[in-house]
Amino acid sequence: MLLVTAVAVTLLAVGGGVFAYYKLQGNITAADVDLGNDRPKDGTAVDPTTGQNALNILIMGSDTRALADGTGDAYGGEGADPGARSDTTVLVHLAADRRSATLVNIPRDSMVQRPECPRSDGTSVPAKLDMFNAAFSEGGPSCTIRTVESLTKIRIDHYAVIDFSGFRSMVDALGGVTICTPVDINDTKADLHMSAGPHYDVDGETALAYARVRYSLGDGSDIQRIPRQQALMSSMVQKLTSTGTLTRPDRLYAFLDAATKSVTTDTGLASLADDVKLAQSVQRMPTSGVQFVTVPTEAYPRNTARVQWTATAASLWESIRTDTAGPASTTPAPPSATTDPSNSSQLLVAPDDIRVQVLNVGAPSGTAATVANQLTAVGFTTAGTGDGPATTPGTPVLVRYGSDHADAAATVAAALGGAKTQLDPSLGRAVVVEVATAVVSVVDVRARVTSTTATAMPTAPIAGRVASDNICA
Repeated sequence: MLLVTAVAVTLLAVGGGVFAYYKLQGNITAADVDLGNDRPKDGTAVDPTTGQNALNILIMGSDTRALADGTGDAYGGEGADPGARSDTTVLVHLAADRRSATLVNIPRDSMVQRPECPRSDGTSVPAKLDMFNAAFSEGGPSCTIRTVESLTKIRIDHYAVIDFSGFRSMVDALGGVTICTPVDINDTKADLHMSAGPHYDVDGETALAYARVRYSLGDGSDIQRIPRQQALMSSMVQKLTSTGTLTRPDRLYAFLDAATKSVTTDTGLASLADDVKLAQSVQRMPTSGVQFVTVPTEAYPRNTARVQWTATAASLWESIRTDTAGPASTTPAPPSATTDPSNSSQLLVAPDDIRVQVLNVGAPSGTAATVANQLTAVGFTTAGTGDGPATTPGTPVLVRYGSDHADAAATVAAALGGAKTQLDPSLGRAVVVEVATAVVSVVDVRARVTSTTATAMPTAPIAGRVASDNICA
């Protein structure tokens, strides 16, 4: 929860201008990690409107007492509680069209099969059935990333770790946030005392206590804290985007200064120049497009104080792998004969079930063969190449299809970057691609295919909220 606010919220909000660039750049600690060679491939396609792939960032909130601002003694100190543990882990998925973001909380008490992980000293953390957060404490960010990739088959593009002090400072830089508690809280251990109802402009120290308190609210488990933390993140998004923070250099600088001082990232996220580009790519993302969900879980049979992922979790990971995880209001509809495939992330016919013929209708010699080879490389069966007149002059790439084969054409068009499609009743099962330009982009869309005949995954509801929801809801 902590670093999501630092990275995801900042990226959603900044977009215009960077203040005191070199000071902020110097705040960030960069550290690349060893993730090995056996990693999932990125199966998402480039969105033609943004020119971007989907992006997956793993956020790890560390409960280390060696805080960046030197205030760790307030939480017991490094001597009393040495090392660092995974306080909260969130997978942030930015859709390729940059119109939605899905933030997935991974419960730290989940029992999972951890893969073997190398340590920096040359030893290894053995593969083991263990609690999810043990990967961080035993093998650091590298082991957590390897565990997530092994369990979900989702490739992690970037990572970031943040400590308590960063969260506190960010809330204070915003001038506080709104918290809404359904019951009175009187927790002497956390020094948290709040009456039921909404509280406005809550400072960072109190917000942190509210995010972490266990036994005065609910059953004391990690699971019962997650909805509260999601509501707190929503509150930060709302405060950041609905006030004058973005137009006030002093407030924006204070927020970014806090966000960067306590963050450790890979070298890609450590570049403010690259962060600004990413922020600019999501400027059009509405608050209603930011959703927070939790991996579906159930009690672990051998220890009911732990949880295990349910079968529904597989559907969640599949929606992220295929870039279809956005809120309902921002998720494109399945393709049809009249749907532009460039605006859809779901395809119904797999490339290996489609025969494609490629015709050169005005491109340089050899272009048809090149495109055919590229289509073969991403799973299509090619049915030869040739030359011919253009069916629709002026169209760079046209996909023609026969009756009842619109869904196959949608897959081909998506692989060609959202090419135009056209019904041709004279055609049989094969799809014909007409190429009139030397520049043709071919992408692998196999991970986006959702079969209409496959056994449906369980559709149990997944807990979560949208950032624009009422904080007291």
